[in-house]
Amino acid sequence: MSSTQSDTFDGYEHNPYQHTMHTAATVTLWTIVVLGVACGIFGFIWGLAH
Repeated sequence: MSSTQSDTFDGYEHNPYQHTMHTAATVTLWTIVVLGVACGIFGFIWGLAH
């Protein structure tokens, strides 16, 4: 049975470092989105109240 390239290289989707960076980027993105929406809603309500 001969060894193929896939036997020695699993691909980037199995790279623990890349997986960690992808998770960190996703968490950061959603944090920015949620904070932006929250600030926008707060500003809209605050603007209507004043």
